[in-house]
Formats: sequence, C-alpha cells, structure tokens
Amino acid sequence: MRETTQAHIREQGGEIASIRGALQVLAVDTFVSKEAIQERIAIAEKKLTEIQNKLTEIEFSEDLQWLEDKAGVDA
Repeated sequence: MRETTQAHIREQGGEIASIRGALQVLAVDTFVSKEAIQERIAIAEKKLTEIQNKLTEIEFSEDLQWLEDKAGVDA
C-alpha cells in the first residue's frame, strides 16, 4: 500500500475517533438541551458522511492488485 494511502486512512481513523469522543461527551453531559443534542448529531452525521466519501475515494484511488497477491484471492 502506498504511503500516501496509508496516511489518508490514518487521517480518517483520527476523524472517526474525534467523532466518537464528541458523541461520548454528549452522552455524559446531562445539561445539554434536546436542540443542542440534535445539532451535534447532525454535525456528526455530516462528518461521518464526509469520511465515508473519502474512504470510498481512497478505495478507488489505488490499484488493489497487491491485495490479490498477498491474500491469494480476488480483492
């Protein structure tokens, strides 16, 4: 796997961890209004959609022949 691909995947993993942390804080904070919770969830959904799109882009940006060679099966 190319170094740039690995870096992009690591970056997306960091983004996912950030979203998880924000949701955990939200779950613990009992002084947040319903509207604030809905807004934070909407922001998290938007970020997750962006991450999903980036991961799809990464998936199709690199030849996956190395997976076939490594696993001995079609990728």
